[in-house]
Amino acid sequence: MVQGPDQGRREGPAAVQSLPEAVRPSREGSAGESLAVPYRAKDNPTARSEFSHPEVIITLTSLSYYYGGLTDDVLRLTFAHLMRSDQADMEYQAWVADSDRLPPAFRQLAGINLDDERQCTEHVFPCFRYAKGAVDYFLAHVVFPKELKEFPHKLSASGWDIGEEKPRPTTGFSGTNDSRAFLPLTVSQLNDEGQKHTNALVLECLLQDETSVALMPKCKPTGQTDAEALLDMVTHLQPPIRVILDVGAQILELDNLGVAKRWLEITGDHESTQAVIFCDENDQLCVVDRRGRVESFQTSPFAGQTDVCLVFLDEAHTRGTDLKLPASYRAVVTLGASLTKDILVQACMRMRKLGQGQSVTFCVPDEIQQKIRPRHRENEAAIAVIDILKWAISETFADLRRGIWLWANQGRRHREHKTMWKNAQRGGSTKLDTKHAERFLEEEAQTLETRYKPKPPIEVKTEEDSTVSPKTRPDAITERLLELDGLDGDSAAFQEEQERELSPEIEQEKEIQRPRPAEPAEHILHPEIRRFVTQGILPEDPKVCIAAFKALSDTTAAWHFDVGKLPGGLLVTSDFVRTINPFGRDHVLDLFQRSIQWILTPASRTANFETAMEISPYEAQKLLPDIKTSDFVSLHLTRQFLRLSSGVDGDKSSDQGVSDASDVGNDALVQFMKVLMTKIRRNCESIDKTHIGRILDHRALRPLDFQ
Repeated sequence: MVQGPDQGRREGPAAVQSLPEAVRPSREGSAGESLAVPYRAKDNPTARSEFSHPEVIITLTSLSYYYGGLTDDVLRLTFAHLMRSDQADMEYQAWVADSDRLPPAFRQLAGINLDDERQCTEHVFPCFRYAKGAVDYFLAHVVFPKELKEFPHKLSASGWDIGEEKPRPTTGFSGTNDSRAFLPLTVSQLNDEGQKHTNALVLECLLQDETSVALMPKCKPTGQTDAEALLDMVTHLQPPIRVILDVGAQILELDNLGVAKRWLEITGDHESTQAVIFCDENDQLCVVDRRGRVESFQTSPFAGQTDVCLVFLDEAHTRGTDLKLPASYRAVVTLGASLTKDILVQACMRMRKLGQGQSVTFCVPDEIQQKIRPRHRENEAAIAVIDILKWAISETFADLRRGIWLWANQGRRHREHKTMWKNAQRGGSTKLDTKHAERFLEEEAQTLETRYKPKPPIEVKTEEDSTVSPKTRPDAITERLLELDGLDGDSAAFQEEQERELSPEIEQEKEIQRPRPAEPAEHILHPEIRRFVTQGILPEDPKVCIAAFKALSDTTAAWHFDVGKLPGGLLVTSDFVRTINPFGRDHVLDLFQRSIQWILTPASRTANFETAMEISPYEAQKLLPDIKTSDFVSLHLTRQFLRLSSGVDGDKSSDQGVSDASDVGNDALVQFMKVLMTKIRRNCESIDKTHIGRILDHRALRPLDFQ
């Protein structure tokens, strides 16, 4: 198997850890990160790689927290974030709806006191540990905004770069040849004639009469975990089992030491069973005795008396672990999802004298039974060893078909890079300008449209087609795709892993140059505004007042929609719009928009205009004496979003709300309003729980929303 920085392939059934434990804190040195990561085996996360597809990261991380719940520390952090948000009470009610037996005293957010440690840990946090609303809020506001990241471009390398032809030979070693299809085309596997029979020899050893099959029961006693059920079954098997090879990763609830202690507890014969050999978290062989003492196996008294020891090897250590065990020992080998023949046989060969006194029993869980029986001659007949081997071989072919597309992508990328590098060689030297170097980059960040838009089907003509010319015949990569029936690459991206090399950025000493502080603009009360108050004459000079939406022309919201096309019934004064002195070119004023406080409206008895005007607090203060005696205008103080004729006329009935949600059809206008309401008005806080937020998300308002 060839791995590279851009792609790693799974090594066993637990490539993704059991979901409650699949997040990054299980990875050493990464306690501050909270995303799901690939696992090479149970309790064995990859050192540096991560899933390449964002949907895979989001889905697995969400499932991990749904099943594993939120810890007290995480809940405290989530509550603190919620209490600082704009929609705290509304969001909290969604948590309450998903809570587990929450006391009535805590059904309002005001009843939660985070400083009361006992109240939180005993009465509040347990009720929200598995609440979907709380988990979703934690992921959407704490985890994903910080941890999820994409870069515009990436420079990729893979195993093809290691295996390319060089002046001097490159050699490697592999004990099997099942994965030779994943070797780069420039690498060929040398099979010694004297070793070709070993594959069949191992299968012959497994097909001997002493090899047996044990089916795990579908139902287990109430309160018993899967690990305890498996250990209980193993202790009752005959002949007695002395070794457990958990290559199928069936024991997930206990760590290796926990399995060893539990196995000793339920094993009765103290004379012949005094300890259990296992691998610790540092991949070192250890032994635990009946007194609970744990020590290194090599320096322990049991190093020379393995005949009184049981052996437990988890999935990660059923390959490469070498123990000299008595010739009479018998092992249980668990089966699991996507278990290939190579991995299964390697696990069985931990019994070095297999077929010469040592033997194995295959332990088949119900999930695997359902996959084996459809291939069986008689569906109700007992599952035999030959059926298990056939299933493992079929899983090997399925694994080849799953991985060959990633192999092909790497090969084509390497071929393109090699061609570009060759073109840069001129006169015995490399001449690579910036434009040429940028061709090596690939796009990483993609829009939803680019990522999921339909792709044309791949058409490949075979050499048997008489119309195919030598120039259009499939290349070696495509031929292997055809050979393994791997042309359907739609799901390949979901299996892709990558390692990001960020050390150059870490090594750089960055000097952050922040923009200089903004200079506040000087307040100006224009005479035309005073005349409007005293005489009711609207200013016509655009330098005095403009339409309210045109005041947003220097914000990011205006990037999505032409503000000049919006109605101009609401006016704003120039002093209201001008908050700072503009600096630089193409300045963006999202952070310097004044909130609506003071509004002048016509006095109904004498005014001859039908509009309203927003004024600044400075203007309101200066004009207040004139406003008190004016017969033309009235001054209002408001904190609500104005819904005038230019926007949505304040809906008071639930029936109108339903129709309004379906009328929001201009995508550009919707995006303009989203940026205005979230980025400018709410400082990037979500508004999805509000009526306006639901309408902008094309969700209809129902009568229940108005209650």
